[in-house]
Amino acid sequence: MTTENDAALNIEIPAKMAAIFDGPARYRVAYGGRGSGKTRTFAKMAAVMAYNFAREGKVGQILCAREHLNSLDESSFTEIKSAIEEDPFLRTQFEMGAKFIRTTCRSVEFTFAGLRTNLESIKSKARILICWIDEAESVSDMAWRTLLPTVREEESEVWVSFNPLDPESSTYQRFVDSPPSNAKVCKINHSDNKWFPEVLRQEMENDRIRLRPEIFNHVWAGDCLDFQEGAYYRDCILTAQKDGRIRDHIDFDRSIPVVTAWDLGINDSTSIVFAQFVGSEIRVIDFYENSQMALDHYVQVLQEKAKTEGYVYGTTILPHDAKVRELGTGKSRIEILQNLGVMDGIVAPKLRVDDGIAATRMAFDRLYFDESKTKRLLKCLRHYHAEWMEHSRTFKPKPQHDWSSHAADAFRYLITGYTDLTSWSGPAMSHGNSGSSIRRNSHLYVA
Repeated sequence: MTTENDAALNIEIPAKMAAIFDGPARYRVAYGGRGSGKTRTFAKMAAVMAYNFAREGKVGQILCAREHLNSLDESSFTEIKSAIEEDPFLRTQFEMGAKFIRTTCRSVEFTFAGLRTNLESIKSKARILICWIDEAESVSDMAWRTLLPTVREEESEVWVSFNPLDPESSTYQRFVDSPPSNAKVCKINHSDNKWFPEVLRQEMENDRIRLRPEIFNHVWAGDCLDFQEGAYYRDCILTAQKDGRIRDHIDFDRSIPVVTAWDLGINDSTSIVFAQFVGSEIRVIDFYENSQMALDHYVQVLQEKAKTEGYVYGTTILPHDAKVRELGTGKSRIEILQNLGVMDGIVAPKLRVDDGIAATRMAFDRLYFDESKTKRLLKCLRHYHAEWMEHSRTFKPKPQHDWSSHAADAFRYLITGYTDLTSWSGPAMSHGNSGSSIRRNSHLYVA
């Protein structure tokens, strides 16, 4: 790659990376596994663009950001400095010190910031010509929404590089699942990098032997993790798949009531698991999740499924905090749901989370899943994992709270909160404030 009107600067980069720098774009995004050359290419091109801006008489900064950055040692500073030093021509175009990199004319400088701790100060930065976010997997949606309007110079650009981990991450959703129309995006791996070093090839082969297949594909092939590290239900789900208990379809038995287990979010997701207990089998037949919706929305969902699927509801299981009275209404969510015609209440014992997870794991050989209707739930269960402590390199004895938590909690309540009831006696005729029948002789368990 040669800069315009200047044959003295000849830059070689992987062909896939060259494609994302070909022509105008607001966003240039590269994601993939180790050894692909993403970071080195972005560092080199950042130096090239700084040189071009200075030559064109532009004044401004190239902001290099990461989610976590406590010092220059954790930034892209060293990568950019190395990219400049290894090219004889670029070395003559920059001044570099222990804490700064700028063009010799001092019109363009590199700045470095951590989004987690400096987001508000970044909003006041002026003349950002390019913002490069490296290791962008963990950047939150709030950070993206705050950062992107800050990069507002005419023809300014946002560069993004990351190794994907979570398909639900804001970065993956924003730039891979639904990329902007003015974005150039590519997945690039070691196989696309003809300069892939031999030392990394040896590391890759060592990992091929040691790592589980899904970990290897994440590290070296740039795939999202199917099972998060520390996933509680990994072995359980793999066994269920092997035994054929995760199926495209499970027949609904109209003679047996449908149990619903809920996790109720406040300004967060609410999840509902639908199941039938048939002999020793627990058949998970449906799942629903939404957020920022009032309780009557979820009652309407139950009513609609009763019409379309033929569900007749039995036991309802809620988390223990459903008993807490809300400040605005003075009523608990149990009472609100009762007023909507959903349930009568019986309170089951509260269990510790780790005890509930252990009980759920023990029950897994009784579980059958309708994969077509519980795809989201299964995705959450694959991801649901213990929280990692970086300083001690161990897992905490509690789950990481993230997008998978509400579904996993509702699922745990299903297993720990249900007790077989012989008093259930068929379809409802009672009415609540919603004006629609839900059930008769129904029961509520608070897990």
